[in-house]
Amino acid sequence: MSDVNANDLRLIDGTDDVLHLYQGAGNAMKTGLEIELAFFESGDPNLSPMSISLNKALKNASNDACGGPFARNEPTAETLEIGSVAGGVNDLKMILDSAQKHVNCLSNKALKLGLKRSYFQHFPEKTAAQLLTNVMDVPRYQAFFAPPRDDMQAIAAYFSVCKSNQVSVSYADPEHLLKNMRRLYALAPFLILLTGNEAPFNEGQYFTGSAALHHREALKDRGGVPPYLFTAQSGQNYIRAHIDHVMNNPLFVYYDLDGNLQKLPTGQWESFNSLRRKGLNTATNYYFAQSILWPDVKIAALKDENENVTGHRYEARMFGVGMNQHKAAQIITAALAFDEDTAVLIDILLKKYGFDLASPESLKAPLEAAYRNATHHNLRFLDISFGKGTMKDFAREFLAILERSCILNGLDEEFSPLQTICESGYTDSHVNALMFGTLDKALDFQRTYNPDIFHDGNSSAYSLFKNRLEGSIRPITAPANLID
Repeated sequence: MSDVNANDLRLIDGTDDVLHLYQGAGNAMKTGLEIELAFFESGDPNLSPMSISLNKALKNASNDACGGPFARNEPTAETLEIGSVAGGVNDLKMILDSAQKHVNCLSNKALKLGLKRSYFQHFPEKTAAQLLTNVMDVPRYQAFFAPPRDDMQAIAAYFSVCKSNQVSVSYADPEHLLKNMRRLYALAPFLILLTGNEAPFNEGQYFTGSAALHHREALKDRGGVPPYLFTAQSGQNYIRAHIDHVMNNPLFVYYDLDGNLQKLPTGQWESFNSLRRKGLNTATNYYFAQSILWPDVKIAALKDENENVTGHRYEARMFGVGMNQHKAAQIITAALAFDEDTAVLIDILLKKYGFDLASPESLKAPLEAAYRNATHHNLRFLDISFGKGTMKDFAREFLAILERSCILNGLDEEFSPLQTICESGYTDSHVNALMFGTLDKALDFQRTYNPDIFHDGNSSAYSLFKNRLEGSIRPITAPANLID
């Protein structure tokens, strides 16, 4: 979760005061990724989530040993987020190696502290209420979630239960931003399922859809797809609509002139615009209002070493967490951003399936249907409708385009798990549903699996369990039908 400079007291009087900071990086475009990892106490038969004290110990040990600070806090104590270095299109190998190095450093230090990384991108058995008993003692997270307001319970659940990979790109210019926003939103339901690594359980209950998408619905106007995606006629139009969205975003906390967070009671809201009457239309509150918009493709600030905003990036937030997902997320997002030939071919493929990016007003109905189908896939995973076809067929055609991308030079190993998933049609979540038909099976695997499976980031659940699955794969209809 992005932080802000609490002491930037410059007044923002209107759109023109910030518009110049959204104009893009030109030829200096860069990309990088963030990975959220959940840890539990490996010696505890109840798989207790990492505590606040252990979180601090792990964060400090990892940053001290591995050239930090790269490990950062998330709202609840069981999670730490690592970041990669940022780089250009020719630096993808370095970016992926950096991310894997940081993942391994964090995971190895965790083992020495009696902690183990969750195999799944979530804790299948833990409820939001359980996780929210350990909110990190960071002022922002305390103001948000310790405890959450009555009308923020579902949003708090999203941030405690769900983990994701996020890939950022400092876009070239406003038109480049809009093209990639539309493209990524059209792909979002597909990418969420393609890179999912969930067990078929949510907060301890058997769950036949996408828990990640289910919890995203709680974000409402703060998440999902902004309506101006379907109406903006240019990149500048989109940016102006985004700024208006930020200025009218309902705030449940805000910063006073001393840099302290003021928490509002349940049912009371402010906005950046309403704070003008208090003289609190500061840059701090503007960028804070922007930071608590959490759509699947987010516009976020770029900052210098003094936390001053110098520009903006877009952040693709729809990727799951597992053995390979961070590498797939970075490769896919970079190919769409940096390789124009690949981007054009993906746009043509999307149009074939009924998502015409050149006619944005026509996107709304098929995209809403795609989100709905993905959220409630009923254990069918990629074997569901996606526009005019199925996600399984789309995955094969999507793969064929990516395989020809110029950015893949030297990345054959990193790309191979994504190939396996697209060719087989078996996502990691799908394989997990086949392997773990009861909660006890999922938790037994958590206790006993060897964390070395995460070491190189180039495996998929299908390849990991292939010998146990061959000859036994069949449709899933209920827990009793899952294989042992």
